[in-house]
Amino acid sequence: MSLDQIELSRRVFLKQAATVTGGLAVAFYLPPGMTATDPKAPAPAAEFEPNAWVRILPDGTVKLVVHKHDSGTGTQTALAACVAEELDVNPMTVQVITPENPFFDTYIHPVWKVFSTGGSTSVSLEYDRLRMAGATARALLMTAAAKQWKVSPDSCTTEEGRVVHVASKRHLAYGELVSVAAHLPAPAKVTLKDPAQFKYIGKLRHKRDAAAKVCGRFKYSIDVVLPQMLVAVIQRAPVIGATVLSVDSNAALQVPGVRKVIRVPGRPDVLGGNVEGVAVLADNYWAAHQGRDQLQVQWSESALSGFDSDQLAGAQAAAIEDKQAQRVTAMAAGDVGAQWATAAKVLEADYRMPYKVQNPLEPICITAQVKDNAITYWGGVQVPSSALEAAQAVCKISQDHVTINELVSGGSFGAREAKYWLFEVAYLAQQAKVPVKLMNSREDEMRALFMHPATLHRAKGALDAQGRLSALQLQAVSPASPEQWEPGYFERPDKMDYSTTEAITAWDFAYRPANLDLVWVKHESNVPSGWYRSVSFIPNVFAVESFMDEMAHAAGQDPLAFRLAHMQDRPRHVAVLKSAAERAGWGQPLPPGTALGIATHQGYTSFIAVVAQVSKKDGVTTVDKLTCVVDCGLAVSPGGVEEQLYGGLMWGLGHALFDRLDIKQGRVVQSNFHDYRVTRMSDMPAVDILVVDGEPGKPGGVGELGSPSVAPAIANALFNLTGVRQRSTPLTLG
Repeated sequence: MSLDQIELSRRVFLKQAATVTGGLAVAFYLPPGMTATDPKAPAPAAEFEPNAWVRILPDGTVKLVVHKHDSGTGTQTALAACVAEELDVNPMTVQVITPENPFFDTYIHPVWKVFSTGGSTSVSLEYDRLRMAGATARALLMTAAAKQWKVSPDSCTTEEGRVVHVASKRHLAYGELVSVAAHLPAPAKVTLKDPAQFKYIGKLRHKRDAAAKVCGRFKYSIDVVLPQMLVAVIQRAPVIGATVLSVDSNAALQVPGVRKVIRVPGRPDVLGGNVEGVAVLADNYWAAHQGRDQLQVQWSESALSGFDSDQLAGAQAAAIEDKQAQRVTAMAAGDVGAQWATAAKVLEADYRMPYKVQNPLEPICITAQVKDNAITYWGGVQVPSSALEAAQAVCKISQDHVTINELVSGGSFGAREAKYWLFEVAYLAQQAKVPVKLMNSREDEMRALFMHPATLHRAKGALDAQGRLSALQLQAVSPASPEQWEPGYFERPDKMDYSTTEAITAWDFAYRPANLDLVWVKHESNVPSGWYRSVSFIPNVFAVESFMDEMAHAAGQDPLAFRLAHMQDRPRHVAVLKSAAERAGWGQPLPPGTALGIATHQGYTSFIAVVAQVSKKDGVTTVDKLTCVVDCGLAVSPGGVEEQLYGGLMWGLGHALFDRLDIKQGRVVQSNFHDYRVTRMSDMPAVDILVVDGEPGKPGGVGELGSPSVAPAIANALFNLTGVRQRSTPLTLG
């Protein structure tokens, strides 16, 4: 980040307005792709409305607007710190609020072009412009104070929410300056802090609201209570694609507290829309749940009634051989086909991963009210664009009449990026004509649509006489991740589904053999799939890092050395790989019955390496330790980064050892945690995490970084321990 003074254009960067309370509101804007070191970028076509990042009221209240959804990851903490650092206020003491208008142009995701949070992009994309917002507000306040004192603004400074004139020892709180500052012209230029002066960025160890969460005072979607509100649960089709033939609701309506039974039409016309169902609305959740148990619903047959997930791998393998299958080259170099016949050694392997479900701790819960041709939502809405789409498609309500009261959610892992529940609650609120709180049970969540898809990866590699990787081919078979969200993407010139080819494209694939062919094979089973934390990094990294280990052993080389020998011009990546290996004791003598395995990847402009330590004692194999080194550029909130990485390692342990969702005759087999095993605290090994700032001026993403390398690291360690190679998850410890 340059610390030079940055020229500002009022039209591009600043829109200020006196609020109805007489306070100061400052909003800061950068057009897509522009950074704070690019002041000559073109201005947007139109000025932004006077919505604000920073709000300061006459009573001294400082409010910071955070427009990204926080699913418990600490997003609000990190983004608030970016503004507060430059504004010279403690981010833990100010009020963090979400925008009244979530559809303000400046809040749109610059890559996806929708209003959304995800992809580990929140801090990395917002860092520059939020710092500039704080600095701009600070400059206005200093100018306001200087006018009152009749001194130069350059002679003023700020500290802890007040402007100080050092020479005369005078000071004014920000609240005392808003009436003047709100009417000042935009500053011609502002100066960002030198990172050496940071008080909060790179230093925060705790998340906002941690005490309230621990004590149970924090309010989530489930805590919403409104006058006349009814609680709804939905009986959804037991077989994917089935429709309602008939409903007998008499017994359900006899349950005390049950008020209505409403058929919910499916929306097959909407990509990602809801399936058909029957909702029971009651005074409370328990009554609604009991009423649903009394429903008598007859369902139609479905085209997927015969689908069996155990047979999917065969169909995926057939797709590789199918000349008509849609194939997209993610990355290519040289001619892999010419290497097979002349190679000293050729190795082939298939890697499989099953369906997985998101299972956030807080199941889906959302409240909506339709009144006076307007809709209001209360809850953890991760994708405001989907809430808007539901309002428009279901209720015919325009954008100007959609309000979202955004709440922190208890986890998402991709579940809250689905649309179906927003369509359902919008329909029910419109039909019931009172506020409706829609709640999923854990069983509902387990059997909902849009789970993580099952995948097959076929790898083939060639070694030359010197044991170098001369050719690498990977064919990744999976459905298209965003087809339901981004219709027509396959007609783009590159035909690329970037959410399916993570970790195997030019900007994040680590290795550079002379001959390379990384291909996505599009195979649709017609079973809906959806977003999932780390998305396609999970199966892609599992295949790549497992196969690189296999190639290293085939070459008779150390797996760490083999990886390093095939990385070019990746100093930060090499650094984390070496550091993790050293911290884990790679190459050092190990106790009997103990082995290490290593894996690495790049994602979200960050780099990670994981070393797994496994051991076998008295016939029982355990994962004893995970060593993780991460270079995420700048860790804005180091405590939050470490928490995210720890959670990611725990998530990855689940992928390695437990996560598996089965579908038989079109029905999801598992129903709750008794038959869908998830990682428990007692499963967690010792964890050693090191975070390094490899590029101090540029934060990278970490929310989804921690999990993908865990499964291959454990698989590689198990091979070193047992001599048996496992190529599908869940892995067997034995």
